[in-house]
Amino acid sequence: MHAGLELGGLLGGTLSGVLSDAAIKAAKSDPKAGLVGRRVQIVMTYTLLCIGVLLVLKAVPAGAASVQWLVIAALGFTIYGPQMLIGLCGAELISPKSVGASQGILGLISYMGAAGAGIPLSYLQVKYGWNGYFVAMIGACIISLLLLLPLANAHSYVQRERAAKLAQA
Repeated sequence: MHAGLELGGLLGGTLSGVLSDAAIKAAKSDPKAGLVGRRVQIVMTYTLLCIGVLLVLKAVPAGAASVQWLVIAALGFTIYGPQMLIGLCGAELISPKSVGASQGILGLISYMGAAGAGIPLSYLQVKYGWNGYFVAMIGACIISLLLLLPLANAHSYVQRERAAKLAQA
């Protein structure tokens, strides 16, 4: 099962980069388009897909190992894409002088999420069953979408600096 998660993740991470670069290239001709927002929109799309994959995973019969492997690969695809882009979004939003701090904060949040995936999710599964587990995972996706929504058209630091210079001229 784990190989499916990683292989799907490799494909999802690679494709997320290709898609976000294409979205930014297409948006560069529009000065009102937030370039970081284009990456955030890719992250949000992957998160919506993750909700769908979680619903499919919940429905897969316990004895269908090959179907489980494919769904776990799809789950890896939807998880690793945003993981690859979110650090880049954080780096592009702020001054180059603050990139290290932003990456540290995003890393901390990531590690907190990883810590929450262990014992707390196990507890949820034991106490509330698999339905409770899937409700928690889908709820986390929805919270992520709500937190990302304000950034869906965010301009990069470079864009904001360029606009400020043009406004002064």
